Amino acid sequence: MGKKWRRRNYFIKRDLQGRYIFTFFLFVVIGSILFTVIFSLLSSNTLTVVYDNYNLRIGKTPLILLKDILSAQWIFIVFSGLVVVVLSMFLTHRFAGPLYRFEKTLESLIEGNLKCRIHLRKKDEAKEMADLFNVLIERLTINLKEIRRMSEDIQRTISEPGVDREALLSSLGKIEEDNKRIRDILKDYTLEND
Repeated sequence: MGKKWRRRNYFIKRDLQGRYIFTFFLFVVIGSILFTVIFSLLSSNTLTVVYDNYNLRIGKTPLILLKDILSAQWIFIVFSGLVVVVLSMFLTHRFAGPLYRFEKTLESLIEGNLKCRIHLRKKDEAKEMADLFNVLIERLTINLKEIRRMSEDIQRTISEPGVDREALLSSLGKIEEDNKRIRDILKDYTLEND
C-alpha cells in the first residue's frame, strides 16, 4: 500500500496568517512585560537577600532580581514565541484553507462555471457555510438548466417549418407557458434594482 499524499503547505494565505501569528506573538511579549511590571510593583517595598558567586547582596527585590527576571523572560519569550508561531500556524490553517477554497470557488463562479463545489477537510472550519454555499450553487444550477431547457423549447417552437395558423396559436401558447415558468423561476431571486 502506497503512502497517502498529504499537503505540507500550512502557510496558505500569508497575509492573513502572518497577521494572526504576529498578534499571538505580541500577546506573549506583552504578557511577559506585564508580568515583570506587576512583579516589580508588588515587590517594590520588600528587601531580598541574594547569595551569588560567593557574594551576599541585600537590596530592594525588583532591582536585585531584575537581571534574573529579564534573562528568564528572554528565554521564555523565545521558547514560547516559537511554540506560539507553530501552534498559531496550525490553528490559522484551519480557517485560512477554507477561505482560500471559498475565494477560488467564487472566482470560478464569476467566470460562469457552476460545476465547482466547496469540499473542506475534516478539521476545517466553516463547514456549515460551505454546505450552504454548495446548496446555493446547486439551486442556481437546477434553475439555469430549467431556463435553458425552456429556451431551447421556445427556439424549437419558433423555428418549426411550415407553421399554419392553428400550429402558430398553439406555439404561442407554449411560448407563453414557458415564459411564465421562466418568470416564476426568476421571482425566487431578488435583484439589486428590483
